[in-house]
Amino acid sequence: MRVTGNMVNYFFVCKRKLWLFQHQIGFEQTSERVQLGSLLDRTSYQGHGTHHVMIDNLTNIDMVENWQLIHEVKRSDAIEPAAIWQLKYYIYYLRKKGVNISKDY
Repeated sequence: MRVTGNMVNYFFVCKRKLWLFQHQIGFEQTSERVQLGSLLDRTSYQGHGTHHVMIDNLTNIDMVENWQLIHEVKRSDAIEPAAIWQLKYYIYYLRKKGVNISKDY
């Protein structure tokens, strides 16, 4: 199985959400909260780094600065531990590919 950053996040947030994601079942796309999160994602870090960096057609990192600093945009701090694990996964994944990420937010 190929693991994505979202899968790592969902593992810590909600196992049911992870299962639905793995089976490509999505009910949230019309949710106002999801739409607000998408707006935040599109407008965050304007003018800084490269946005939506897709690695190996698998992992989509919200923003990368100079291949040293990565950012993950979240609407709320309520699930911050899951976001931290998602960033740790990105760092691990990139380091395996020889990219030395030095910092994350």
